[in-house]
Amino acid sequence: MVLIGHAVSAAEPCPPVRFALIAPPFEATQDVSTAALAAAWREGRVAASQATSGVLDRVLGARGTAPEIAVPDATHWAIVPAHELSPRWAVITVDGAHPLVGEGPLALCVPGAGHTIDASKLTTVVMSGTTALTGRTAKRIDSHGVADLVRWIKPFFASADVVHLSNEVSFVRDCKPETGQDGPFVFCARDRYVELLEALRATVIELTGSHLLDYGSRSLLRTLRMYEARGIRWFGGGRTQLEATEPVVIEHHGNKLAFVGCNAVNWWIKAISQGPGTANCDWPRMVWQIRDLKRRGYTPIATVQHREVRVHTPPPDLVRDLRRLAEAGAVFVEGSQAHVAHPWDVHYGAYVHYGPGNILFAQYRDRQREATVDKLYIHDGKLLTVEHIYTRTEHGQPRLLTAKERARFLGALAAAAGQLEPAAPAAVPPLAAATRVRPDSVVVRGRAQHLSVIAPARVEPGATYRLIVDLALTAGAPADAFVVHRTGRVLASGEQIAAYMRAKYPVDAAMLTITLDPEKVVPARKKRRTRLARS
Repeated sequence: MVLIGHAVSAAEPCPPVRFALIAPPFEATQDVSTAALAAAWREGRVAASQATSGVLDRVLGARGTAPEIAVPDATHWAIVPAHELSPRWAVITVDGAHPLVGEGPLALCVPGAGHTIDASKLTTVVMSGTTALTGRTAKRIDSHGVADLVRWIKPFFASADVVHLSNEVSFVRDCKPETGQDGPFVFCARDRYVELLEALRATVIELTGSHLLDYGSRSLLRTLRMYEARGIRWFGGGRTQLEATEPVVIEHHGNKLAFVGCNAVNWWIKAISQGPGTANCDWPRMVWQIRDLKRRGYTPIATVQHREVRVHTPPPDLVRDLRRLAEAGAVFVEGSQAHVAHPWDVHYGAYVHYGPGNILFAQYRDRQREATVDKLYIHDGKLLTVEHIYTRTEHGQPRLLTAKERARFLGALAAAAGQLEPAAPAAVPPLAAATRVRPDSVVVRGRAQHLSVIAPARVEPGATYRLIVDLALTAGAPADAFVVHRTGRVLASGEQIAAYMRAKYPVDAAMLTITLDPEKVVPARKKRRTRLARS
């Protein structure tokens, strides 16, 4: 047995078996010393299975009377083998060492036990809340610089393999973000603020924000070119609705991550258009897409720009919609809209964070100044745990909460979580069988026309197929064609639907049939060009 604190080297006879100290989800303690852990263990304040006790008793001393289970409660923490971690519990580091990374006091040599965690299969992903490099945040950058603004949070971001930021404001030439914007809710960012994204090692930018088109489509397109020049990818928005609704796939250490996102609100701001703009939240399509990604071996991560409220408790419609994506098979679901931080829970095995809050957006109300940043630990396609930092923005700069502030903040989030309808953490998303039918939608004049698309019985790579836009519901489902039905409220014409289908699916433009339903013909309107070219 290698005693606690002993560095395990590759030359030793056995690889480390990792154990993790866990607590209930809103535990304020983030780190303990080895001595404090050993004392709690001997006093019976740490639960463990009999097998785990048999290993750790020889390291921490004989465990006092405590439950022989690996579930923490209000009076007991617990220690579990790291491969048994679940996002339902908070991980407490020991002497600053996370149980899944590097060497630490709970990485032990147990002869014959074999590997529990393979570092070559581990990926860490930072998921953050609202970023808007405008207002007082911009003022702080102008007066103190980017390095000063991010100095408290940068280590957490820089240590991750993949970094997500939800940047809700476009970069605009000659922007005066503090004094010269076009209105109280019209935002822009200076070009040089892109250095902040580079400083935090941003990998992927979420584009579901409702203010990305505040300065028009040209500014958004220019912003995307700035990202592209820096190798930063984006999702949840883009140059067209096709690009906006496509998943961004990142492969790392064998983990195939797929990011999808959408905007569920703010039609009145006109954030959603044929393009450029943010992705429309078509819930049936999102559910189908997540299930399809899951079937193909991807680990889906879903984000939604949803309804904003000024309290910690998320509204019922937000809870319902985010849980719907968890039930589809996403492993992590985030509400990116929150300016006031919301709590989290686990539903169908997925970590659902209803809103991390403002990380890089300085607002004035006290509740809008505190936030959470999440770090996902994904091992071999499975989300094992989520680590956090907690911040408070002062004078435009986020800093880390003190222990006292953290306890108060987490207490407020726990109270808010207690007001939600109970989640189903142990439920398992069904892996639905693939069928020919998939839901879809085309955005027309800022609104979504819902569709039901029936694919050919067999789709061969490189082949194209005839297209039937069946508005009369008379065509059936021939095996050699794409058939599309219009559902719900009538918004799109047959020609508009056909244009969308030609842009997204392998159809032959010369083999088009439109069967009209005379009772549902869209009234004639002034023609507008629909931007649906492939991205």
